Amino acid sequence: MILRPYDRSGRALEQLSEILVGRDGRWESRRLLGLRRVNDGYLVRLDGVAHREAAAALTLSEVRAPRAALPPLGPGEFYVDDVPGCAVEDASGRPLGTVQATFWNGAQDVATVVAPDGTERLIPLVPSHVVAVDVPGRKMQVRWDDDDR
Repeated sequence: MILRPYDRSGRALEQLSEILVGRDGRWESRRLLGLRRVNDGYLVRLDGVAHREAAAALTLSEVRAPRAALPPLGPGEFYVDDVPGCAVEDASGRPLGTVQATFWNGAQDVATVVAPDGTERLIPLVPSHVVAVDVPGRKMQVRWDDDDR
């Protein structure tokens, strides 16, 4: 089956021995048995996927690296997966809501932030908007003006 990573120039996938495959909210670990670079991604062979029908059943699944395989974070870095559930405030300390989810819009990750009154903000998870993320404290500070909507 063909795997198309977000970062097509990266080679991190080649260092993995297993991946997580997610579909409909369920995740399972799969050993990588074979991996070969092709024009638009990687041709992969996964443990437990022995025939075309099994591979087709994984079409449009999400693929992630296991947490233990991720590199250590540098100062000011965070994993997008850690952001849901964080309370969000603007640079002045004004509460904006809580991150309900994140998604990739084709250019960057975006946080869906919902205020107690139901107001929803879509905040790009990029340095021009994110000031700080405190994962243990479950807080995120952003540069945000409601005119940015």
